[in-house]
Amino acid sequence: MRAIRVGICVLVTFAVLAHGAVEPWSEAVLEVGAAALLLLWASRALVSGEFKVVWNPLLWPLLGLWGVAALQLAAGITVYPFLTRIELLKYTALLALFFLCAQSFRTLEHWHGFVWFLLILGFAVSVFAILQHFTFNGKLYWVRELRYGGIPFGPYVNRNHFAGLTELLIPPGLAILVLRAERRDQLPLVALFTLFPIGALFLSASRGGIMSFFAEIGLLAILILFRRREGKELAAAGLVVATPTFVAYSYLSSRVNTMLHDMERAGIEIVHMLTDTEALSGIISFQQPTGQIAGERETRRDH
Repeated sequence: MRAIRVGICVLVTFAVLAHGAVEPWSEAVLEVGAAALLLLWASRALVSGEFKVVWNPLLWPLLGLWGVAALQLAAGITVYPFLTRIELLKYTALLALFFLCAQSFRTLEHWHGFVWFLLILGFAVSVFAILQHFTFNGKLYWVRELRYGGIPFGPYVNRNHFAGLTELLIPPGLAILVLRAERRDQLPLVALFTLFPIGALFLSASRGGIMSFFAEIGLLAILILFRRREGKELAAAGLVVATPTFVAYSYLSSRVNTMLHDMERAGIEIVHMLTDTEALSGIISFQQPTGQIAGERETRRDH
C-alpha cells in the first residue's frame, strides 16, 4: 500500500501545481493516474488473496452524487451530454482517489504522515505564491502567458481558487497547534507551516476565502469546546447564535457586492452613452475643453 499512498500524494501535488488540473491535458493525467492506482490496488489485493474493503461513510453521499450524474447521462435528460460525460469522468477519478485513501491510509501512523504531507505542501505552495506575487511579471510561473486574463495568485489563474486550497490545508495545522497533538519540539515547525498559508490567504485578497477562514476558526473553537464537558452548553449557545449570524452576514454581503457591481456597470454604461452621442447631440464631453466646445457650436451655427 505504500506505493498507492505515494501515488496519491504525487497526484495531489500535480493537481495543485498544474493550475488545479482544469485543462484537458492535466485532467487526463489525473484521470489516468487515478485509474492506474485503482488497478494497482485491485491487482495487489487479488495476488495477496486479501480483498478487504474499508468502507468510509462519506462514500455514500459521493456515490449518490455520482449516481445522479450517471442517471442523467444514461436517461438523456442532461442539457449538454458531452460536458456531462467529461465531468462525470473527472468525478469518477476523484471518487476513486477518495476510495483509495480509505483503503491505503488505515493506521494512525499513515494519517500522521499524510497530515505532514499536507502541511509541507501548503507551506511550499504559499512560499511560491508570495514570491510570485511580489515579483509578478504578468505570467504564471514567470513564463506562462495568461491568454484569457484573470487575477492569478500562486499556481492558480483565479485567486479565489488559491484561497480554496489554503482553506483545506490550514485547519490540520491549526488543530495540531490548538490541541498540541504533536511533540513539543515540532510545534514551532507546525506553526511555521501553518502561518505561511494564512499569510498567503490574506495576501491573495480573496474576500470569500478570508470570510471562510474566520468561519473555520469559529467552527474549530466550537469543536474544541465540545471536547470539554464544561463547555458543551456554551458551545451549543454559540453555535445557535453564530450560525444565523454568519448566514445573514453572507447574504447581506453578497447583496451589497451585487448592488455595487450593478452601480459600477450602470456608471460605465452612462459614460459610454454620453461619449457615443456627443457628436450627434452636442452633449459636452468630459475630456474636451470648454473653449473648444464653444468654438464647435459657433461653427455649427454658421453652417
